[in-house]
Amino acid sequence: MLCCLDFVNFACCHFSSKDSALVLSIVVYFCYCFAVSAVFSLAYKLQPAIIFIDEVDSFLGQRRTTDHEALTNMKTEFMALWDGFTTDQNARVMVLAATNRPSELDEAILRRLPQAFEIGMPDHGERAQILKVILKGERVEDNIDFDYLASLSEDYTGSDLLELCKKAAYFPIRDLLDEERKGKQSSAPRPLSQSDLENVIANSTKTRVAAGEYTRSNSQSPGWSRQADDYVVQSTIKEVSKLVLSQILNMQSDNQDP
Repeated sequence: MLCCLDFVNFACCHFSSKDSALVLSIVVYFCYCFAVSAVFSLAYKLQPAIIFIDEVDSFLGQRRTTDHEALTNMKTEFMALWDGFTTDQNARVMVLAATNRPSELDEAILRRLPQAFEIGMPDHGERAQILKVILKGERVEDNIDFDYLASLSEDYTGSDLLELCKKAAYFPIRDLLDEERKGKQSSAPRPLSQSDLENVIANSTKTRVAAGEYTRSNSQSPGWSRQADDYVVQSTIKEVSKLVLSQILNMQSDNQDP
């Protein structure tokens, strides 16, 4: 059933400008008039579908008196459309959100999220699988030992592994530039090697420490959360997480293609 789902990714863009208020007004007003309703309309047409909102706290965080009017209107519109799905018996659309700061979510949003589950750190096998997904389609040497890399990257998050591969990709480019400085001609960078990835791991900082500090500072779990101790729940979370990760990585790869 899960393999038949369509994902509609809702992304928030950040802008900086000397006249930030004007930029915010234009961008957010455009989202308010078109993007929000378009996302829900598309999800309804593609159903069964999942509307996935990454870093939902940046978009649907607690409302404050300093919020721009257009941003407040967009949140209201989003929640109204969301409520329409919950009351429509024919709707087969799920809103799935991810955040590292659940305490910063608006209470009205929390009421619309029936359950919350903590996604733990990836284990050895999951880290190896994440690395395979990230490097799929890239030019890599045939002797990449993903199991060994997974053992070296203990306590790495999924985003840590993605950043690891990005940093390692600079090594072949650096070698190509060095060869050109020496007068050698090369048509393309060499494939990514095992040593490239190992060198980055040896000099990288894991984010688990920061995540642990956040967990300790927010030791009280919200009342709407639950422990993922049920086998069916754990399996469902794992499968949905893999689907979401694959969709995000595929979208990032598509955006990087010329």
